Amino acid sequence: MTIKDFLEGLSILRPYYENPDGYHLGAEHDVIYIYATDFPLEAEHVKQLCDLGFCQEDAEVPDDKDFGPEYYNPEEGWAAYV
Repeated sequence: MTIKDFLEGLSILRPYYENPDGYHLGAEHDVIYIYATDFPLEAEHVKQLCDLGFCQEDAEVPDDKDFGPEYYNPEEGWAAYV
């Protein structure tokens, strides 16, 4: 994921937090996690995030499918692989 795409994704997610400047990130080896938002995302924003390469690792997705907007779960966070 490019810095441009990562920043664009964060700018989409930021308004969905009660405290947009709070601590909403975590990281492991090659993944940056953005914690679940306080408010559900609009469908257009979910699609934009997917198009940028963000996914929800813990969303329920059938084994033969890849994550897409149809599997969005507002209770789950987002992941950006770097």
